[in-house]
Amino acid sequence: MNWFKIIFAAALAIILVVSTLVALFGVGRAVNATLRTYVLEVEECRYRPVPARLDEEKPQGEEPEETCEVDYNRAKQDIAEGVGMFLVAAPLAWFMYRRTKSMMDEIQEDKS
Repeated sequence: MNWFKIIFAAALAIILVVSTLVALFGVGRAVNATLRTYVLEVEECRYRPVPARLDEEKPQGEEPEETCEVDYNRAKQDIAEGVGMFLVAAPLAWFMYRRTKSMMDEIQEDKS
């Protein structure tokens, strides 16, 4: 039994699991941003502050204005990050799967 092959195959399997999870989370993030913004059109509300003037005091009762709108810019950023994670991790996961499978087959042949 060659311990080096077993340890190397275990390391490849760990890299396979991690890269697969990264690819899945990347796709999930991109799909989430797409659904949230373009399909469901979820609005995000923000307060716009009232500009303060130096020459006069702030009038009583003037509150910051709340605006609600779909944030397309943030969605584009989330989609780009998710797709980027997937494009990097998916080929790595596929390569590690093939290497791990071939290493495990070699280990099985060595035992026989």
